[in-house]
Amino acid sequence: MLSPGEAPLIDNLPPDCAILARVDCDRTEDAPLHRHPHGEFYLIRQGHAVSASTKAQWLIPSGQAYWVPPGVIHGGAMKRVSGICAYLSPTFITGQLPDEPAVFSVSPLIASLLERWVGHAAQGASARSIDHHIVALLADEMSRALTKPILLPMPSTDRMRHVMSAWSALCDERVDLTELAFRCGMSRRTFTRKFREETGMSAGKWIETARVIRGCRLMAEGISVTETAFMLGYESVASFFNLCRRNTGMSPSVLAHEL
Repeated sequence: MLSPGEAPLIDNLPPDCAILARVDCDRTEDAPLHRHPHGEFYLIRQGHAVSASTKAQWLIPSGQAYWVPPGVIHGGAMKRVSGICAYLSPTFITGQLPDEPAVFSVSPLIASLLERWVGHAAQGASARSIDHHIVALLADEMSRALTKPILLPMPSTDRMRHVMSAWSALCDERVDLTELAFRCGMSRRTFTRKFREETGMSAGKWIETARVIRGCRLMAEGISVTETAFMLGYESVASFFNLCRRNTGMSPSVLAHEL
């Protein structure tokens, strides 16, 4: 597992600035694990992001936002994302925002507050007295709007984490638990026991969740629900429908629309 000193440090704030806010349009990228000296808000208006830390991956659809505190190792992928990104210096936000990453629904007030920063700090700006009030309002709104994202916790053992991360990128249906256990250098019984110990989730449930995230990414690329179901190894759309319902409460078509 990466330590803070091993992840590249990327500073997006200009010197002597407390806030930098910008509008992103149709942004697509795949960012490796890194860290910032500043905190980061990202409001997603269109598209979706799959964010990652050393411990988990999670899917963030449109209509939600995420917060990454200063120094936290993170990375992920975006596909045709439009929204607002805001970077905040640690001295400006000390003690006001969560110390852990958070995902939350975007209320009209949250959107309005971040838009206000876009108008003021598109090139970077020092903090005004009103900006401290904005941070306090954001913190209060976040606490009321926290959501439970589609979360994929990663094993802590290096080899197991590498094997499962590689499998989740494609969700190859031809690979079963016995094969995954073999790749991890374990018997199936040891693998399933250690997997639950390290992730808090059964291997079978983890595989289901990985397929939901992979399916969302495929549908966001314009692949039909039917083709997505078959690419994930399901023999019928009904099976994929049930998977999405069970894990998100939405049908594939509704979920695709949310992305």
